[in-house]
Amino acid sequence: MIGTRTVYRINLAQLTDNFNFLRRCAGSCQLMPVLKYDAYGMGAMEVGSALKAAGAYRFAAATLDEALELKKLQLDVQILGALPPWEVAPAVAGDLICPVDNLETAKNISAEAVRQQKSVRVAVKIDTGMGRLGIKPEKAPEIIGEIFRLPGLLPDSLFSHFCTAAMPDMVFASLQLDRFIAVKEALDKGGIKFAHYHHAAGDALVKIPRSVQAPFNLARPGGMMYGENFTDECRQIVELAAHIAEIRELSPGDSVGYYRLFITSKPRKVAVLTAGYADGIPLAVSNRASVIIRGHKCPILGRVSMDYTIVDVSGVPDAAPGDEAVLLGKRDDAEVTVKEWADLKNTHGHDIWCSIGHRVKREYIR
Repeated sequence: MIGTRTVYRINLAQLTDNFNFLRRCAGSCQLMPVLKYDAYGMGAMEVGSALKAAGAYRFAAATLDEALELKKLQLDVQILGALPPWEVAPAVAGDLICPVDNLETAKNISAEAVRQQKSVRVAVKIDTGMGRLGIKPEKAPEIIGEIFRLPGLLPDSLFSHFCTAAMPDMVFASLQLDRFIAVKEALDKGGIKFAHYHHAAGDALVKIPRSVQAPFNLARPGGMMYGENFTDECRQIVELAAHIAEIRELSPGDSVGYYRLFITSKPRKVAVLTAGYADGIPLAVSNRASVIIRGHKCPILGRVSMDYTIVDVSGVPDAAPGDEAVLLGKRDDAEVTVKEWADLKNTHGHDIWCSIGHRVKREYIR
């Protein structure tokens, strides 16, 4: 019996295989998987448990709430990015590794550390070229010196973020590493050393060997673990499936969906699927992508609706209500990938994963 209209299956066994491949690429670096936005919408506790069992060293999160939830897995958690003033007290109380990208944030954390009578591990971010968050390299030695004259702060990590590691040209990525190393060497001379140094996410740790060589001893894979990749070694771990609600017969000249973006030129048998853009199907795949029903690729007709999608099943004579329609995934020789959807939407896999709606049931394959 069908228990849900739409299901999102996450293959934790494949996730582990991907993680192990990245661990081999990382050499002596430890891995800190990025589980922000509930592991890109896949379920941070389930994904995190699998990665902990596979040997994850610690986890990274984007927000305070995410980090506090991940602490339940009993590994250290670093917040990436910014720590706004109202999150400082609970971050200190939660024994999180707190990000610092300016002197004012460091002062706030220090004051709270003193108030709570605690020592707080901090991760100092350098802006080597992303232009978003972090201390500029030319100012970093002086500012970081001031930071660690404040009471209650322990130097856990010095880190930065590539902005072009997914691109073919590695010239700017190499410049970012040069800037980082220059800061690190200046801090060494001043007697400031960190327990961890990291710059690489998943794409960099595969493509840029220098990013996982000394002094770097930590890397933070994200999308590569989940199957967004440029190598066959990391395979897609997700499958999205809906069901046929109804089968309908259309005549020549009938229109399909909002704005009449598809008009039939001949008789067609169509299936109404129990998923739409509220479930994560991008509007960009309207009239452009296919789903898999009984091993056959069936084109999407017309504009995707909020709750329903219409597909052509004229070539699947046995298609019937209740049949599963694979929106993302593989059946026999037919496959629909996250990359296909991302390309049609002119985006990347992160956007597709994070758009899978909350009403879609998550299931885990172990």
